[in-house]
Amino acid sequence: MGITALFTGATGLQANSTALDVVGNNLANLNTVGYKSQRTLFQDAVYQALSPGSPGTANSGGTNPTQVGFGVTVGQIGTQFQQGVVTPTGRSLDAAIQGAGYFVLNNGNRTQFTRAGSFDIDANGFLVDPATGYLVQRNGLVGDPTPTQPGFQVPGDTRIKVPFGAGSPGVPTTTVNFQGNISSTLQVGQNRTTAMQVFDSLSASQTLTLTFTKTAANTYSVAASVPNAAVTLSSATVTFDNSGVLLNPASITANVSGLPGTNPQNIVLSFGTVGQATGVTQFGGVSTVAAVTQDGLASGVLTSVAIDNNGNLQGQFSNGRTVALAQLAIAGFNNEGGLLRTGQNYFSTGPASGEAIVGVAREGGRGGIQGASLEGSNVDVAIEFSRLIIAQRGFQVNARTVTAANETLQELANIIR
Repeated sequence: MGITALFTGATGLQANSTALDVVGNNLANLNTVGYKSQRTLFQDAVYQALSPGSPGTANSGGTNPTQVGFGVTVGQIGTQFQQGVVTPTGRSLDAAIQGAGYFVLNNGNRTQFTRAGSFDIDANGFLVDPATGYLVQRNGLVGDPTPTQPGFQVPGDTRIKVPFGAGSPGVPTTTVNFQGNISSTLQVGQNRTTAMQVFDSLSASQTLTLTFTKTAANTYSVAASVPNAAVTLSSATVTFDNSGVLLNPASITANVSGLPGTNPQNIVLSFGTVGQATGVTQFGGVSTVAAVTQDGLASGVLTSVAIDNNGNLQGQFSNGRTVALAQLAIAGFNNEGGLLRTGQNYFSTGPASGEAIVGVAREGGRGGIQGASLEGSNVDVAIEFSRLIIAQRGFQVNARTVTAANETLQELANIIR
């Protein structure tokens, strides 16, 4: 009688109350970095069969079952993983994932996953989530010591070390590019000299001086010197055609011996492309020939870091060198809907999620990284307000069911009385 409606209405009150809780939590996290909204899905509860129904016979048709339901339950509170809006922050240690994947963090005992990439560097030089102290994890061997780059990570250690002030070796000069003009008005015997800074194998600065001396029409002898060193050139003559364009050679190799470190050190002196006026020329006017670029670098120290679109933590050194110190680990899941929320913007693996498939950005279906940015919440206010109204109305009508059932029972009590 009416008592069943009381309990049925109560299930509706409870389910819609849960829906209101979920909507309220979504709206509360409207500005939470990396938050993924949830939705409540209802399902009907158990049924009592008043009549199971019957099959048809040769002389009559069958009858349908007659069942009475006993309310509603919350079938699922699911997470919606749509992309949140990525907003630039200008902060070098912020990172947002565009697409699938999660940053991987660990505190030594537990691994967590998050979309909130607001990281910082702690007193020990490790990249961390400053809200919890969890250490950001790296993937692969990027940043491990190799012959071509400084090693700031310990092989096998997945933590990310950022040792500000640590040194980076320089790069010895291998090529110097020259541009400019040698005036065609020079007389035989006159010369033009240019000097440039180069670096030896110990990152020390050396001065290489190059002298062009006119020996005949369109022809110059070349001499080079470095203080406290001996220089031998692979060719001692540079020639131009009658239009002032480089004829021969495109480059000369300077063999420098006597410097500290690696000996000898070969430096290619590039004068441009033969037959083109892209490097050294012999036109009228003033002489402007000079070295414009060289590929050596002095030693430097780590001064800043930034995260690039592949998740590499790039270290900027005082000598202008940029080195990938580490690459952020990005985790994917076969069923991210099975992840468990643990608070503080974290997810953990659950029985339904499967184990994390850890790799790097832009591989294996994982999204890319946008540095100096953060992903916002994916909560849609318009949709949440609609759900709020629906849940509120659902609560109201179920409250009316309880009220009506109560009034019916009251009438029944009055009759019995």
